[in-house]
Amino acid sequence: MSPEGNFEDGTSVLHISHPAETFAAREKMDRQELEEILQRGREKLFHIREKRIHPLKDDKILTSWNGLMIAALAKGFQALQDPALSDAACRAADFILERLRTPQSRLLRRYREGEAAISGFLEDYAFLVWGLIELYEATFQVRYLEEALRLNQVMIEFFGDGEKGGFFFSGRDNEALIARPKELYDGATPSGNSVAALNLLRLARMTGKSDLEEKTERLVQAFSAAVAEAPMAFTQFLNFLDFYLGPGQEIILAGDPGWETSRAMTAAIQQKFHPNKILLFRAEDDTGEKLAALCPFVKGMKSIGQKATAYLCEGYSCKTPLTDPAALRAALK
Repeated sequence: MSPEGNFEDGTSVLHISHPAETFAAREKMDRQELEEILQRGREKLFHIREKRIHPLKDDKILTSWNGLMIAALAKGFQALQDPALSDAACRAADFILERLRTPQSRLLRRYREGEAAISGFLEDYAFLVWGLIELYEATFQVRYLEEALRLNQVMIEFFGDGEKGGFFFSGRDNEALIARPKELYDGATPSGNSVAALNLLRLARMTGKSDLEEKTERLVQAFSAAVAEAPMAFTQFLNFLDFYLGPGQEIILAGDPGWETSRAMTAAIQQKFHPNKILLFRAEDDTGEKLAALCPFVKGMKSIGQKATAYLCEGYSCKTPLTDPAALRAALK
């Protein structure tokens, strides 16, 4: 601080411009003494500031933003293999599915102080489905894939444009507006249609459902002209388009999740940047049967010789199954 100040009208913005040991040596004082003086000063400032009116905090929980965060955490886990990231994603997903969903599987937009309210919009569904797909590929918990398919179907029913393709921003049970817009511009956050497009394609490849493929085709037809005019305004849609044009790959692991080869193969796939893939795990237990019910084409894919087995498929045909992690890594290159 100085009499002339370093800010307006002789006031000073308090800041420390030198390391503590440097300042203490310059002033010929003990560093511990300096730290105690600073701490007393901080306490005085804190008590004075506590008398001020606190700024308002935006502490509501949004379904859409949590969907984006769940996707990011799940991707982070796959890249780094850090269980703290997948655990956080699971807790967030479970909270949203428990607290921000009606018994009819309709999502609500926000949660605050124990109250969930406002019918969800397209981005709430699209972003959460995205997060659940990523979370399944991170953890292989089939329930997240089941929830993704369930919510995706609700999104189709309430937001889909059955006549021209694509999705409206507001659902049939949202507040009635003069017009129902379809948003596609990818700004600070991606648009609901861009994310929904990729969700449809990934779920179609995971399940083999032809109706999802057809809805993807119609969405492309609905928006391709607008994207062609200014592609830089639709960056998330271009991510979808890259997957759509291919080549893509379906990777199915079969075996026991506890096997060492299963863990090695899973890490080899998850840690590689391969955005145009889908990843399924056909476990050797009841969860494997649940997955086969959702994704019938994996029914016959079993482990070979009590080793985790990888099936790499492309263009509706699969290569020779691999049981060696090193061979899988080489094939992924």
